[in-house]
Amino acid sequence: MLNKQTLSTREKVLEKIKREKEVTVKELTNELGITPMAIRGHLNKLERDDLIEVKTLRQKLGRPLQVFSLTSKGESVFPKQYSQFAIDLLSDIESIDGGKTLEKVIVTRESRIIEERRELLKIAINNEAKIKLYCDFLEQDGRMPNFEKINNNKFVLNINNCPFLEIAMNYHFCCDSDIRIIKEIFPEAKVEQVKNQVDKDKCCSYEFDF
Repeated sequence: MLNKQTLSTREKVLEKIKREKEVTVKELTNELGITPMAIRGHLNKLERDDLIEVKTLRQKLGRPLQVFSLTSKGESVFPKQYSQFAIDLLSDIESIDGGKTLEKVIVTRESRIIEERRELLKIAINNEAKIKLYCDFLEQDGRMPNFEKINNNKFVLNINNCPFLEIAMNYHFCCDSDIRIIKEIFPEAKVEQVKNQVDKDKCCSYEFDF
C-alpha cells in the first residue's frame, strides 16, 4: 500500500479491514471521519470489484449487523514477500550439499508436471489442439499465454506473465526447467526459446516446428 499521507479513502478502507480482519460501517466511519453514506459508497464499489465480502450477523437486540472482510483478491492488493522467501529457501537448499538436493527437487518437479500434462494432452486431435490445450494449463498457472499459428507445422507460444520472474532473475534454472518440460511434453517438435523476460523481453516466446 501507499504511504499513509497519500492513501486514498478506498485504500484506507482496505487497510483498516486488513488490520482488523472484520469491520463494520460504524468502525470505518469512526476511523476515517466521513459519513456512513460515503463509507457505504466505497464498500459497494469494493464489493463490486470483488475485493471485499460482507456477511450479516444476527444480534439479540436491534437490526442485523453487516461485517466486511477481504476476499482473496483483496488480500492480493497488499505486498507479499513470497519471491524473496523462495529465493532464500533455494539458496539455503543449495548450500546444504553444493546443489545436489536442489537438483533432485527440480528433476522431481519436472517429472511430475511432464507426467501429469502428457496424460491430459492425449485427448488433443492435432498439434494445434495440443498447443491450445497446453495454453489452458498455463492460464491456470497465471502465465497469461497466447499462441500464433504460422502454418500447419509451425507455432509460436507467448507467455506474457512469469509468476516467478524475480526468482528466475536469481536462478536461471527456472527458465532451463521450463524449456525442458516443454520439450519433453512435445517430443515430436523442435522447440526453441526465442524471447525471455529475464533478458528484458516483453514476454517469453517459444517456437514449435512439428
